[in-house]
Parts: sequence; structure tokens; C-alpha cells
Amino acid sequence: MRSMSMIPGRADPLPCAAERIVLRRLRSSDLADFQSYRTDPEVGRYQGWTAVPSSVAQVFLADMGVVEFDAVDVWFQVGIADRFTDRLIGDIGFSICGPEHQHAELGFSLARPVQGQGLATEAVRTMVDLLFEHTGVARVVSMVHAENHACIRLLQRVGMTLVGTVDSIFRGEPCVEYVYVIWRKQTVRR
Repeated sequence: MRSMSMIPGRADPLPCAAERIVLRRLRSSDLADFQSYRTDPEVGRYQGWTAVPSSVAQVFLADMGVVEFDAVDVWFQVGIADRFTDRLIGDIGFSICGPEHQHAELGFSLARPVQGQGLATEAVRTMVDLLFEHTGVARVVSMVHAENHACIRLLQRVGMTLVGTVDSIFRGEPCVEYVYVIWRKQTVRR
């Protein structure tokens, strides 16, 4: 994996605690919780991933535990855990990409029982802050299916701006995706 240069001498920014969640590396012991929401068809409805067998998920969790935070052209999935119990409740991923590695694409999933409580908003705000603080990206981009209204509201809540649409194919069907962006110069409120 190629790596962008982080600020010399700076430690891994994970784990990073917010008010009710902590962003941390995924680990093998997360398997049951990970599979619980990653096999839920409603959670995966608008996601680019599909459910995988536990043996494949176990390898994925181990692999994500060692990715460098500032790795380039690698999709890096980070755990969203309850701050008080450390139980995995979702994950948020990003990939630093584009010419000169100027942007990060962002996506996230949250277990259904904890949706609607502002936890995903907290996780996205925290991750955007981490990306701007610990990488050289100029903007964070999120692509969202036009029918994923909850995600659209969340992206707007964190200060992302709709900048365009893309005609796409999602799970074999034509669809429209909205492109949301937040720039480094914008302030992310917690």
C-alpha cells in the first residue's frame, strides 16, 4: 500500500472518542456485531458492499486492523463503537484518491437498533475532522443513492453540499447518485 506522508512523528489518530461514539480500528473480536448489521438487508440496502460469510468477514476485520490511516487508494473501514461499552455498532470507511490524492471518498453503515439517534452524524463529523487533520486531502466526498433520504439528510446536517448527480448502475439497476462534498476550509461542527 502506498502511503501519503502524515505529519512526522504523529501517532495513529485512532481511537478517537466523540461524545457518544469512538472511532477505532476493527478487530477480530468484533465479528458477531459486524455480521449482525452487515447481514441485515435493510442496513445494506443502499450500500456498495454485500454480506459475506463469517470466514471472509474475519479476514476483512484483521486486514482493516493494520491499514495505515493515510493509505492511498485503499478502502479503509474503521469501527464505530459505543463510547461506554466499546461494542461495535457500525463502521465508516474512506479512500484517499484522485489526482494528487486531493480527496477522500466516505461511506458508513450503522446497525439498525442504533439508527435515528444522531450516532452516524457524530461519526461522520468526527471522521471528516480526522481526515482534514491527519491527511492532506482538500475535500471529502460522499456518493449517495438518490432514494437514500436518511443519508442525504445526514450529509446535509454535517455541512456537506450537493455538487452534482451521476447516472449509475446499482446492483444491476440504473439509478441516480448525488455527490456531496465538504471542503477543508469549511468548519465541521461537533
